[in-house]
Amino acid sequence: MGRDNQRAESIRNRHDFIGMDEGDFQTIQGLREILINALPEALDALYGRIRKTPEVNSFFSSESKINQAKKAQSSHWQALLDARFDSSYVKQVRRIGEVHAHIGLTPRWYIGGYTIILERLIHSIIEDGKDRIGLFSQASGRKRLAEKVTSLCKAVLTEIDLTVSYYLDAMETERSELRAEQERRTQEDHKVITAINEALTSLADGDLNYRVTEILPERSEVLKQHFNASAEQLAQIMGRISLSTKDVMTNAESIHHGADNLSLATEQQAAAQEEMSAAVTQIALSASETAKETTKARHMAGLAQSEAEQASQVATDAIEAISRMEQSSQEISNIIGLINKISMQTNILSLNAGVEAARAGEFGRGFAVVASEIRALAERSANASKEIAALITKAAADVISGATQVHNAREALERITSQVIEINEVITKIATESQSQSAGLNEVKVAIRSLEQTTLKNAAIAEESAATAQKLVMMSNELSRDVSIFKMDSNARNIASNPLLNVNNVDY
Repeated sequence: MGRDNQRAESIRNRHDFIGMDEGDFQTIQGLREILINALPEALDALYGRIRKTPEVNSFFSSESKINQAKKAQSSHWQALLDARFDSSYVKQVRRIGEVHAHIGLTPRWYIGGYTIILERLIHSIIEDGKDRIGLFSQASGRKRLAEKVTSLCKAVLTEIDLTVSYYLDAMETERSELRAEQERRTQEDHKVITAINEALTSLADGDLNYRVTEILPERSEVLKQHFNASAEQLAQIMGRISLSTKDVMTNAESIHHGADNLSLATEQQAAAQEEMSAAVTQIALSASETAKETTKARHMAGLAQSEAEQASQVATDAIEAISRMEQSSQEISNIIGLINKISMQTNILSLNAGVEAARAGEFGRGFAVVASEIRALAERSANASKEIAALITKAAADVISGATQVHNAREALERITSQVIEINEVITKIATESQSQSAGLNEVKVAIRSLEQTTLKNAAIAEESAATAQKLVMMSNELSRDVSIFKMDSNARNIASNPLLNVNNVDY
């Protein structure tokens, strides 16, 4: 209110400077009826011009706003025409000037609007019937008209001056407030930038424990919370990376050690398999040769069986011949008188015995000796008839002994034949098994070669795995060195190692 009183005093000073006194006030009050009647037309002209001017029309959002402004203008002009320039009037003018400053309506448009209204009001004064008669003939009439127009212009120009002053004061106040607000925001921004710069510098230096603790403006508090939350999450992530790096390094070293052992074991296995393949190949060759030799043995056993059967038959024939010789010897013993005939028959028998002995082979050697003796006996029979009886007796004994030996030989041959048959069967089975084993060994040899190739491939893969594991160890060491740059407290490491304490989903 004190400021309005000052403005009221200021308006009086303005009136004094331009010579506006109580007479002017009375003149304006005397014109009030004429001007009030002319005011609607003047306001219509003003707002008609406003509707056609986009720069001014943009201040009104609708036609109703224009009507409201027009109604307010009418009330204000009525107060102006009352010519009571008190604190209430000054307050109303101040409000108009501050509103114009607030909405951005520059004095250009405001003064132009007064000009349009003032034009209509001056025309209404001049066209008033009371001053029209003798207007140019009487000096007093012209003077009166000039006083009326001058009084109105003084009031209107004073109000324009006062309104523009309020407009400029409001603009200056707004500028001061804006400068103060800008300065305050600049200080706040400097504080925020300083705090964030320190935080980012610490973060760039690898200190993940740094948190923004300064009290920041409310509009920057979210930035502070976001930075602290991001630093906390980054600390937890780096903690988990650090723990994971150690685990990866440990596992990589284990993999590398296992891959080296696997590679060495695979190489040893490949060498052993190569030796085993060579041994199996040699065994397969031996088995194949054994199968061939067994086949030959089976053939020879068959031949031996056939020879044994034939020898057994020869022994049987020899036994029968000896039996006949025994009977002949007995007849010779009984017929000594027929020595010549016996000699002849003995020669025949000796020839037969020689033939049979030749057929008997090794087993008939004894028979060859007997045949020889018999021939000698036959040759000497004529000269030694006296010895025939003794010789016949001896021959009979020899024949009995030979028969026994031949009988024993036949039994031995029968046993040999039986054993040869069994041996032949066994050799046949052995030959069959040897061939089967040879085929099986060939298959084993092929399988071992395939396994050897697979082992060599596995050895190559193991070497590659060892090399990859070595690279993984080196990468883990590099990652561990990179992570060690960051500073993290034990709390962040504990939170990183405990998934239940993760704060990724915290809302701020």
